Amino acid sequence: MTPTRFLYMWPLTALLALGAQAAASAQTTTLRGRVVDSELGNPLAGATVRTQAGATFSTDSFGRFEAAGVAGGHTEIRIELIGYTSGDFVLTLPASGTVQAEFALDFTGVNLPEIVVEARAEQLMPRYLDFERRRDRKLGAFLRWDELKKAGFASVGDALRTVRGVRISCVQEAFECFAVMVRTPNCQPTWFIDGIEVHSFHENTPIRDVYGIEVFRGVGEIPAEFAGSNAACGVIAMWTKSRPYR
Repeated sequence: MTPTRFLYMWPLTALLALGAQAAASAQTTTLRGRVVDSELGNPLAGATVRTQAGATFSTDSFGRFEAAGVAGGHTEIRIELIGYTSGDFVLTLPASGTVQAEFALDFTGVNLPEIVVEARAEQLMPRYLDFERRRDRKLGAFLRWDELKKAGFASVGDALRTVRGVRISCVQEAFECFAVMVRTPNCQPTWFIDGIEVHSFHENTPIRDVYGIEVFRGVGEIPAEFAGSNAACGVIAMWTKSRPYR
């Protein structure tokens, strides 16, 4: 190979290498995300987004972020914001292109001013207006989401164990527990979930999706909307959080 020929081929080799690098870099995905409140759907500004590769982004006033150069395949995204439970999300991305996704975080109120927590409760009030009305009357026992969160209950059964006049009875042979009223231990109370009567409910149900629990231990406490043939055994009404953005 003559020196002249060598000089002629070197740029071509370099160009081929650059072309291969460009093709490899093109095989990445751009992730355009939006972070919202899981109950209200409001955009969350200032959330920190971390990709599996270690890149960090912050959401804008519309809750949006854009992560470019994300490798295709399975990847993990972690999103954090004060006052919300940190979210860990696993995505399956294409080898290239642009993907849009929405991520919902659950509100906790931790480390937020009380006025912020109260303002948010007022936003949710129309959905749980009847629950709040009965809670203000104080006829029965009531546990709201903020009280449940503060107490650190892991299940509905844990919360009910703290209510005076309620006992959790377990059948070891069936590995099943259920709530009964101390006044009427031989019959089970009627359960209402989001205003609808149900015939069974497990006491180990996770509590993170519960907005409020109201317990009426006898006929003298039960409001008209929950009265029925089994009212003498008591009523337990539970209201869940609506999460349309999950």
